[in-house]
Amino acid sequence: MEQRVNNTGASDTDSVVNQVESLLTSGEEASRSGDSKSALAAFNKAISLDPSSDMAWFNRGVLLEAQQDARGARQAFQICLDVNPNHAPATANLCILLERIGDDVGAYDMAVKALEFYPGHPSILEVKKRCQGSGSTKDIESMEKVDQIEIYDQRDIDKVVEETGLTDVDALLDEAVHHDTDDNQQLDIGELRTAAQVVMATEDIQDRIEVSQPVVEAIPDVPVIPIEPEIEEQLDLDALAEEAKVLIQSGDAKGALSMLKPHLKLEAAKHAPSWLIAGGAMARLDLEEHAISAIEHAQKLDPSNPKGWYNLGSLQQKQGLLREASMCYANALREDPGYVKAAQKWAPLAMELQDPEAYLSAATIIVAANPDNPIKFELAATLIELAEGESRVLELSAGVPPTLPEGPEMAKTALDLLGPGETELHARGYTMANEHMESVKIWKGLIQTDRNNPNTWRGLAKALIAAGDTSTAQKCSIKANEIEAELERKNRPPEITVSNPQSNNEVVLAGSQRITDDSESEGLATNLEEAMTANELLARPPQPETTPEPVENPQVDLAKAALDVQTNSLVQEEFRNPASTSIANQDISWYNQGVALIEAGKYAEALSCFDRALPSFSDDDEMVIRILNGRGNAFYYLENYPACVESYHQAMLIKPEEVRGKTLYNMGTAYAEMERYQDAVKCFEQAIPRGLSKDEVKRTKDQIRRCNILIKEQNKKKR
Repeated sequence: MEQRVNNTGASDTDSVVNQVESLLTSGEEASRSGDSKSALAAFNKAISLDPSSDMAWFNRGVLLEAQQDARGARQAFQICLDVNPNHAPATANLCILLERIGDDVGAYDMAVKALEFYPGHPSILEVKKRCQGSGSTKDIESMEKVDQIEIYDQRDIDKVVEETGLTDVDALLDEAVHHDTDDNQQLDIGELRTAAQVVMATEDIQDRIEVSQPVVEAIPDVPVIPIEPEIEEQLDLDALAEEAKVLIQSGDAKGALSMLKPHLKLEAAKHAPSWLIAGGAMARLDLEEHAISAIEHAQKLDPSNPKGWYNLGSLQQKQGLLREASMCYANALREDPGYVKAAQKWAPLAMELQDPEAYLSAATIIVAANPDNPIKFELAATLIELAEGESRVLELSAGVPPTLPEGPEMAKTALDLLGPGETELHARGYTMANEHMESVKIWKGLIQTDRNNPNTWRGLAKALIAAGDTSTAQKCSIKANEIEAELERKNRPPEITVSNPQSNNEVVLAGSQRITDDSESEGLATNLEEAMTANELLARPPQPETTPEPVENPQVDLAKAALDVQTNSLVQEEFRNPASTSIANQDISWYNQGVALIEAGKYAEALSCFDRALPSFSDDDEMVIRILNGRGNAFYYLENYPACVESYHQAMLIKPEEVRGKTLYNMGTAYAEMERYQDAVKCFEQAIPRGLSKDEVKRTKDQIRRCNILIKEQNKKKR
């Protein structure tokens, strides 16, 4: 064939070779990623350009066999071997395929040949043993064809036949099955053309193979002298891989890859150590995507290698494939539970992915290996938080079994990790472990140290509720709210004007209630232990965390998203008409007055009225729920969001099964104000099935969408 030179100075032959090599590479990458249709299209295109490409035929055979086209796969493997009789993987694959279709004679012959490339291979030895002595054969013509696609335009067929000169329309339709790229079971002219190219390439290579085979004529009376075939020295793949490993360790990653590369798709195609070490060399050469593909192949061949999983996870984590990396570390520890190095990589990643079960698994392994590792305190805190989370699930979803381990057991494990002490974490742990007396004792000690810490008073209130002393707990909660309001008042300018959600006018907020003197605080703390009872109630949720810094992203209008979440509250709808919630009874005038003051925008005064009304209804759950929700709404408008959430939670604990969707929605907006968007989403999701109108459900779903945007941005900033 005359060789021409194109306008770049390269010959046409060189150009075709480069194109074929590029198609093979892209096809193999598509196959590894699971896109078999794109992979097959690439290999078919390579065959059309160069019908003598053995690797293109081999890869086509692998894909067709996976698609249950045994006839097409057999043809592809056979052509591959006709082009390159020493193609080891094709020999092994055809050996297995022939036995499966019932051609035992062909399978035996191919097994004998495959064992020359893979001596001692157990699967091939078994095929040889099973097929030895069998006379069963099956030629390719007797094999079942794939079902043709019957929907096409005959004019398209005629045009393709005219363009290509094909005469076997049946062969064209057989091949076209593998070119239906849009999976619509209908052939267009483009798909018929690509199918025709492969049919023509197949005919071309078969004609060339037939012509190239020498015709042997028998010469009479000439003795045939047997010639012993030259036995090639078998390649020791284990030794090759070890030698490449030494090169990498000495800093010659390029040399290691050059040593392995010629064998990876041939003799070492199924040799896991070779692929694993090649992947390591690629990683050191900054070919990280190729390294990931190589190590993934190695792990498919040998999933029991923990170091392979660890290396793959490290590369994926570096590429930002965090969930995939987490799975790899889990696999490494599955194969080697004592692989501390993998656990140390997995624990912080699991924390970043907010995967508590994965974090617990990793952190537990680390602490078991080194009891003095500082992570044990973080693990203890996580266990207590999970126990508290389980308690919240039980409170808000009556009848639904918990999905996390039992809270008390987790809390006891956490306390064992913490050891002796009287910290806030110890107190929370004792509450979750149902050791309420010890919890109250610690909270009391903390209050004696710092009487003006609202979180300590609130923690004590939770411990008392868990112990059944709701009366004293209520006093502690009020005390916490008073301290918080006073601290907020001190940090504010003398007057603050805010826009009233109920009108377009601006109002001046009155000051909050003052903190009672220290003697009252001391008396309340002193009498707590005596007021304890043996009853145990569900624990309340933990304190809201410190508000994180706002997240910035020029591509997302975070300010608008956050504002939409925070201002789109149902609080104002609950109190839009004071007559709808007021009760015509002089004994509850404080409550009615609070409702009216909410409507008037006088939120601090409304809060004072609700606080005065609360003690009168200790035996009336319905009224206590209304008053606590009213307090929550007042705190919301006062922008005291932690106290707002606290009041809503107090109301929910009384009758969890009757919690209304609007209350959960409003609590979600309060969490959003604190930029605790994960908690906001949970509240919004729980609100939807609890009596919201169609418009309110739509608004709630919009809130979830906005919060999820903000969560992603927060996670980006953390990374």
